[in-house]
Amino acid sequence: MHPDRSARLRPWEPERDAAAVLAAFHASRDLHRQAPPLATLADARGYLEAIAPDALAIELDGEAVGGIMAAEREPRHGTAWMSYWLAPAARGRGLASRALDTRSRQLFAEGLHRLELGARANNPASIAVAERAGYVHEGVERERLRYVDERGEARRFDVVRFARLASDPAPALAPL
Repeated sequence: MHPDRSARLRPWEPERDAAAVLAAFHASRDLHRQAPPLATLADARGYLEAIAPDALAIELDGEAVGGIMAAEREPRHGTAWMSYWLAPAARGRGLASRALDTRSRQLFAEGLHRLELGARANNPASIAVAERAGYVHEGVERERLRYVDERGEARRFDVVRFARLASDPAPALAPL
């Protein structure tokens, strides 16, 4: 697989990106279920404005197709909590792994030491993203998350925990 040369990380632009975010979250049940309720362009703009200090857009061919976020930064300990998502049409190209690795390297260069993330145990694609980006499996949090399915029934999900240290070997991925 050849890396998409037009892919890059950039700051979110709420006015420009709201429609793409709204469409992506409505095209994927998982994104729609895990995000705050995004029913309108105003909701999507508000969401992007709220996450802007911690998040970057993953852009492909001039369009925002995903996001990468480093939240819950703890300067004293040099840690942050990572998350990522891609619109369904952008998946399968290695963009999420490249974005996660690129952002991780940037954060290590800024002085962070440990980056953590969690992926639902029933989401092998998200687990593969973390592993390809050099994150190491550290354990499973049983029944950590609770989501309501399409029938309105609540289900619990295990979460696989990962971390990457500044001292861990970096993967051989093309940066975004």
